Amino acid sequence: MQLTDYLTVLRRRWWVIALTAAVAVASAFVFSRLQERVYRSEASYLVVPNRIDNGLAIVLQNSMSSFREIALARPQLQKISDELHLDRTPEWLLRRVAIQPRPDERKMIVQVDYPDPATAQRLADAIGNNMVALVSARNNTLEGTDRISMTVLEPATPPVLHRPQTRVNMLAGAVLGLVLGLLLAFVLEALDDTLKTPADVERYVQLATLGAIPPSGGETKGASGVLAAKR
Repeated sequence: MQLTDYLTVLRRRWWVIALTAAVAVASAFVFSRLQERVYRSEASYLVVPNRIDNGLAIVLQNSMSSFREIALARPQLQKISDELHLDRTPEWLLRRVAIQPRPDERKMIVQVDYPDPATAQRLADAIGNNMVALVSARNNTLEGTDRISMTVLEPATPPVLHRPQTRVNMLAGAVLGLVLGLLLAFVLEALDDTLKTPADVERYVQLATLGAIPPSGGETKGASGVLAAKR
């Protein structure tokens, strides 16, 4: 097919592309509305080593990973759930709570995704403060100066809507709808074996066009006959 053929298909099947895109956007909107609304809150904690040396990066990485495992232990999550009266299991919380160690920045980031915005903020603070307490208790059992402390850098931020991202979903639906619409338009064009214009006759039948019979008053547009002759 030449470029003009593609343009002809687009002009002829534009309604298929538009309809498919509209259906995809509407489906993305409905899908977003049916999703559970989840809010995210984050809290930041500064990791402070008692001494600085060349192996600090490795020490921080290992220590911060252990801090995360301790803070996300099931007994700790169950304790926090009981304290906040959440009635949630540790397994349920584990799917919605994340702690990200950032050794290069000497920070620990606590992220909480929760259906209730106020609870998301409270839970992020509770998990972070409990982690600070656990690290402090751990330091009390250590001897010498090889201790790593943790302090609050930024309390839990006001929660923001994390899911659903309605606009993003609708934009993705529009793009997907356009792609599917284009594919559908060309498939329909490939399945349509009728000759609609003199150019179609010359291309597919390999006959020269002599003339065309205009449609009568009762016939629909495009029903004109085409006269062709053998070369």
